[in-house]
Amino acid sequence: MSEDKPSDSSKQEAEVPERDSSGAAEAERFFRFIRERTHELKTGGMSEGQARDTAMLEERISRWPPEWGNELVVLLYGDFRPPEKPLHFADLGIIIEAENISGSVIVSAMCVLKARVTVKDKNVAGLTDAAERLNTLLGICSVVDWGNCGSGWWCQVTHGSLGGMSPAFDQEAIEAVTNQMTLLQPNVRRKVNAALYWIREPRRLMREGYRSDLLRVYAGYWNAFECLVDAVGILQPHDKVTKKEKQDQIDHFVAASGGKLSVSDISDCYRSFVDPGFVAKASHALRICFPDKDQYERYIVECFKAKPEQDRLYNIRNAINHGDINADDLQELIRVEDKHRRLWMIVFGMLGLFIPTKRPLDSEAV
Repeated sequence: MSEDKPSDSSKQEAEVPERDSSGAAEAERFFRFIRERTHELKTGGMSEGQARDTAMLEERISRWPPEWGNELVVLLYGDFRPPEKPLHFADLGIIIEAENISGSVIVSAMCVLKARVTVKDKNVAGLTDAAERLNTLLGICSVVDWGNCGSGWWCQVTHGSLGGMSPAFDQEAIEAVTNQMTLLQPNVRRKVNAALYWIREPRRLMREGYRSDLLRVYAGYWNAFECLVDAVGILQPHDKVTKKEKQDQIDHFVAASGGKLSVSDISDCYRSFVDPGFVAKASHALRICFPDKDQYERYIVECFKAKPEQDRLYNIRNAINHGDINADDLQELIRVEDKHRRLWMIVFGMLGLFIPTKRPLDSEAV
């Protein structure tokens, strides 16, 4: 398959301030800030994507509308009825106005209400605190109505501009993939179809850009990864390791650790060599899909062996499923989005083994 640099479908359009009479100067200021702040955050240890997204968030905070004062103005949306009068929730520092707003960026909800949230500080920490209180309020509402009403919130400062891609139907490309899919043996085709479902289904529509889909999209891509691992295993089963080979691997692992193992090392050793399970299946699949040794070894590390452990792609999926990702923490979400870019790279690279689609070129491999 040919290789192209990724369009990074997991990212929305780059956010650029609207131009005014001094539009060129404002654009230069914007890009200079993003460039310099991204470099500063990278120097402090952040990845490129995480640093850039953090810089974008800080830039939006710097343009805090003066009329907001010490309040964050957000839109609450859902399939509920508007209140008859403004609602004051003193413990949460939130005021909900009564008017059902029309003509907003929220296009699919039955009701859109303006809310004002008191903020202590106009910075990332202050926004995270406000987000936690907003999510608490909406979570309580979902309990009160027994989970029968969808709802959410959106703000230009926290969520950024709305954007996305609008690709046309490419008949030639679609037919090429369709023809190749028919050639796959049925049990492999079922796994590939399942992977395609998990790539497609969790994604919000472009006009629903106010909805946060990050955690479910990440979980969906990991499900797609597991489907493709199974498909590779059907085509090229993984050879079982003998007891002697396992012991040799354990001895090498212990020796590489200087003979002193931490609790984390013991856990890694058990999962890698004693009872590898899915880790072994996935590592085998990555070796098959990416013949370049440096590339597949890097992907195995990113999925299962990265330090710190919370940055392993596998652990992020588990943290999402087990409620260990703090969805109120804006920088935590930026970290997950950065790791999703890596998972996206792996999944589409694996897909190229089964269907005639261009495999993305990993910029970290060149």
